[in-house]
Amino acid sequence: MRGLAKKIGLVFCVLTVITITLYSIAKAQNHNLNPEWIKNFNDPENKNKILAVVLDNTGYSQLRDRVDQIDIKVHTGDLLGDTQKELILTVSLEPKKSIIAVYQKEDGGYKYVGLVDTFFDISGVQTIPMGKKGKDIVIVREYVDQMLGAFEKGTYLRGYIWNNGQFQMVLSVIEEYQGYWNEMWDQPPKTNPRWLRVADKTDIQWENGPYPVLRTLEHQSYAKSKSTNSINMPRESEFEVVASKEVPKVYYWSEKYQHFVLNEGKDIRTGETVAIIEDLSLNPFQLAGFELNQYRIKRQDGKIEIVPKNQITDIKTPLKKPEGFHYWH
Repeated sequence: MRGLAKKIGLVFCVLTVITITLYSIAKAQNHNLNPEWIKNFNDPENKNKILAVVLDNTGYSQLRDRVDQIDIKVHTGDLLGDTQKELILTVSLEPKKSIIAVYQKEDGGYKYVGLVDTFFDISGVQTIPMGKKGKDIVIVREYVDQMLGAFEKGTYLRGYIWNNGQFQMVLSVIEEYQGYWNEMWDQPPKTNPRWLRVADKTDIQWENGPYPVLRTLEHQSYAKSKSTNSINMPRESEFEVVASKEVPKVYYWSEKYQHFVLNEGKDIRTGETVAIIEDLSLNPFQLAGFELNQYRIKRQDGKIEIVPKNQITDIKTPLKKPEGFHYWH
């Protein structure tokens, strides 16, 4: 009887292991994407299958009952440096909320890698090769509309790279921006207040090479409305430009900081060298008299801070030789 009991117990253990294994395989398959769905992702049934998996993977499974209202676009790029093209899926979850999820080819399907980031609205995605790193960065064009409340809207380029098991933002550039306010909101309010507008439109050019270089030329302007004492914001044609300037910038990739940088300098408070990733004094609001003498810096430990400009000395500009050109379309 003892021998029979042992055999029964052994059979039970084997069946349990097989059941758990099959369950794990089925569960993994349920969380992977089928290449056939991707090939015909515009088919409503395939789109719904893709979205069901993506929403589960990214933590938005509560939206599965409204997949017919969610838009999805498919892009590809070698983001992991594995010589294969990963899937880059942009998903518009709802107005003013979109995500980008990345999937890696594995065992005849596509396995979830991670979330690039959460955005307002995504109006474009592009990959730029990082020759020396053997992988691409993904550039996201994000449109932010906050005209209700903040009276501003803009399009921004956000750059991300796969590093240390996650996607990290390594670039943020204004492509186009408009901000509005009324002098009647000032304290105290102005006499005969006008509507004011600050605008920024940027020409963008990528230069290819072992590491890409980004050259930008910002066309900034400050305008006032011709009419006064108006509660409602006037039409664009009713604004008159009173000041303008052009601001050229060059962003270089830095292996040291794993970021696109403008310059490198010395922090006199800590004695360490730091990367300057944004000069806040060059923002378009300077035309309207708002001075912001600060840098956004990145320290060698990866920490990003805003510091007074006079805290950074011995500023040096990296020198790179352009090798070809790559334009944003």
